[in-house]
Amino acid sequence: MVLFEEYRALREEVTQRVAARMQMIGFAGVVSALLVVADNFTFGGPSVCVAVLVLLLAVVWLRGINLAIQRIGRHLRGVEARINTLASQAWGSSEGILTWETDIQTRRVQVRGMAGRSGRLLGWIKS
Repeated sequence: MVLFEEYRALREEVTQRVAARMQMIGFAGVVSALLVVADNFTFGGPSVCVAVLVLLLAVVWLRGINLAIQRIGRHLRGVEARINTLASQAWGSSEGILTWETDIQTRRVQVRGMAGRSGRLLGWIKS
């Protein structure tokens, strides 16, 4: 039961971090757009520099959040393996009962091309 509770709490943490990630992307986009469309828009003006800085900081923050989600995912895969081992011992089933994070990570590392490279750069995909 303790492992199931840990599993549930970790999945909830991942869900909350993904939601926070999406909110930050939206916030950075809105702030940057408002600064760019300000009345005194010039390419060398401070509003463009601040907009670029906001986007840059958002990307750095986004990468940190993505790497934290990956760390939680690694731990989740370990918890899944422990629960599946205990379940197979208890019920004699060779099929895992928990596979959510393991399946997602398997699909993640199979992404190739530009999407795979940018995902690895931004921390969405961990090899």
